Amino acid sequence: MTEHPAAASVSVGPCTQRRTVLAALPGIILLPGIVSACGMTEPAEPPSTVQQTTEVPPSTIPAADVPVGTAKQVKSGDATVIVAQPTEGEFVAYSARCTHQGGTVQVVRDLHLRCPLHGAEYDATDGSNTLAPAPRPLDVVPVTEANGQLTIG
Repeated sequence: MTEHPAAASVSVGPCTQRRTVLAALPGIILLPGIVSACGMTEPAEPPSTVQQTTEVPPSTIPAADVPVGTAKQVKSGDATVIVAQPTEGEFVAYSARCTHQGGTVQVVRDLHLRCPLHGAEYDATDGSNTLAPAPRPLDVVPVTEANGQLTIG
């Protein structure tokens, strides 16, 4: 049996394996960067800072439940709403969903609101965000007053 001359010159041992690994090393190091670069997309748009309006299932409460200069948390269907009376006869309502990460905003005192998750704060007179990390005001919820009743939603 004759041995093929090329087969005799090929050495398969630890040195050959090391050379193969060393030759592949630049590709192994660069591969994660190349793969991540291929998956790059445009940066995300910054969150909106504009106050929005949202609808909730309709509900009614007595206007007397919300004294002047206070805010109250109420349920309207499965939604939680903050209803306030900043001045005599002026009623406003906002979604109690924090615009940061969706926690339920609580009435801290009078017209001062706070999210218990990360401390974002809001003013119940206009829903404005007064302390980060909230990126925008609370969503407005329609509210009307007639015959001593507030209709929310």
